[in-house]
Amino acid sequence: MFIGVDHGTTAIRFATPEGRCWDLARQEASHLSAEDIVERIAQNLGHDIVDLVALSYSMGDGLTRIVRLQDAPNRGLVRLDGAGQHVGGGTKVFEAIKASGWPAILLPGIHRASDIDPRLKVFSHGMSPEKVGLAYGVFRGKSNSFIVCDASSNTVTFAVLQGKIVGAIDAPIFAPGLMQGPLDVEAIRGVDSGKMTANQAFNCGGILSKMGRANLEQCLPEEERVALESLSLFAAMEINALLVLCRDWGEPNPDIFLAGSPAAKLSPRVCELLGRVVWPLDRCAAAVGCAWIAKDVFNGSKSILGLEVEI
Repeated sequence: MFIGVDHGTTAIRFATPEGRCWDLARQEASHLSAEDIVERIAQNLGHDIVDLVALSYSMGDGLTRIVRLQDAPNRGLVRLDGAGQHVGGGTKVFEAIKASGWPAILLPGIHRASDIDPRLKVFSHGMSPEKVGLAYGVFRGKSNSFIVCDASSNTVTFAVLQGKIVGAIDAPIFAPGLMQGPLDVEAIRGVDSGKMTANQAFNCGGILSKMGRANLEQCLPEEERVALESLSLFAAMEINALLVLCRDWGEPNPDIFLAGSPAAKLSPRVCELLGRVVWPLDRCAAAVGCAWIAKDVFNGSKSILGLEVEI
């Protein structure tokens, strides 16, 4: 069996290339032992024999290649702190897989040291490792040149052209998600005055956060409509930004996909805003894509979307 692991904002998802999928809330994972986590993965995916796991963890900014888990320094990070929510569940899963005896590889993020369009290296970070899995799943089954906008708790958009990742716009840079978002003037003032840290400002910079709601389920119907309309607008704007990049690379008509839990709700409106077809992906797309990476690396692939495999 091959397993892909999507280290998401609120949950960690585990999947096989065939599409079996199970998710574990990060908060719940933080209270489980390593043995419990490994046992639950095997039970929920239906197999004890694991050929290879492709793991994503945090920002992945300490890696530029796909490496064996045991060869990754500092869990594949430049520093253990970073932008986003720090719950402890992702670390528990990382350590559980490391101790399990299962063969495992660690995926890199896309950042300034990556082989991407050099103009986007003005930003320190483009996308986290699970987006590499998301990209590979689309490449493996749907398209060779495409843009994916992953709009949910936060918003990250990236472009793959002729099977290579060429650039990405990370969550702290442009479009807000439902919970997290870039620092606007109000947030910068809050940080400068000592009312909050920069990471706290990022974690409450999203559309729902600014409405005082923790999730869509708490919203009144009109609040939900406004939130999804806002998210659709910003997703379309960010996709359009990367369409400029694609045209400059000689690919004016890449396929366009939406990922994230609200993707099916957003796609009709994003289609209208862009005047183009936009295909929604399901919630397990990133984990399934990571599983395909595990399978293809096991079978001898030496490059994944332009990322060197070093195992």
